[in-house]
Order: sequence, then structure tokens, then C-alpha cells
Amino acid sequence: MKEIFTAFQARVASNVTAIKFTDFDLGQLDLPNPPVSFPCALLSFTGSTASVVGAENDEETMVVEIAIAFRLRERTHSAAQQTYRDEALTHMDTVELVRQALSGLSGTTFTALRYKGFTLDRRADLRVYRQRYEVSSYPEPASAGDPQYVPWPNPTGPDFCVHPDINTNGV
Repeated sequence: MKEIFTAFQARVASNVTAIKFTDFDLGQLDLPNPPVSFPCALLSFTGSTASVVGAENDEETMVVEIAIAFRLRERTHSAAQQTYRDEALTHMDTVELVRQALSGLSGTTFTALRYKGFTLDRRADLRVYRQRYEVSSYPEPASAGDPQYVPWPNPTGPDFCVHPDINTNGV
């Protein structure tokens, strides 16, 4: 997940210059004076499923949500002058740029982000678009350098699934 987060920050910073702040979504937008610079893009991992791919590799498919928030004083109504309406709708260009920048983003431990759609929060104070992506991650298996690594014996004999340090006699 760390690599996904850092790749997200780097990609948005280099491709969507209109975004002034990126971070994890920690509920900042729910505070009275959100501690962010607008427009911002906030990432959250909203769920995952895991499956075994091979003897030592797991695959985790995650749902990633990017909240793109704007503080707008817009005039998009039908009676607004066209120049005001055009200016008020430019935030939608930024939303599209974020989608283009993140769709297909991949790294050494995760597959390309797949865009799955968006929702729009109904708020009077902020305009918040929530883009959803799916991504598969392949965590690195434990290695001998990892302090939590426990080597298993060669898979032979009737007790090949029992680690020799575990007492199987119930004593």
C-alpha cells in the first residue's frame, strides 16, 4: 500500500498541477475548516480481498478511492453569464486530469490502477468527487532477512505441514 500511496502522490504532483495538496483521506473534509489547500486529492483504501496465487505469493485486490475536493464559489446556473459558467466548470477539467493521470498507474508491487467510476458528494460548502479504482498488489514474501521469517523444513514425510518448533502432542 505504501508504494501505491507514494506513486499516487508523485503522479498527481507531476501531471495535475492544479491540485495543491495530496494526502491520505483522514476525514479532513469533515472538519469546519479543513486543514488542506484546495483543490486537493485525498487517497483512502476502502477495502480488499486476498487470494493465494502460488506457493509463496498472495494477491490482494484493493479498492482505492480518491476524493478530489474544491472550494468553489461558482455560478453554474442557467441565468449566469457564459463566461462565469465556463470559469465555474473548469474544476471538472481537473477531475478528468486526475482520472487520466491515475488510470493505468502501476509499480513493482502493484498492477495498473483500473478506473471503476465516481460519485459526487452533495454538499453546499465543497465540491467533492470520489473516484474509485481497483488495483492488485503482490506483497513481497518474507525472506531470511525479515525478523518475522520462520524457515520451514523441506516438504517431505507425513508431518511436512507441521513446523518442528510447534508441539503437536497437545502438551
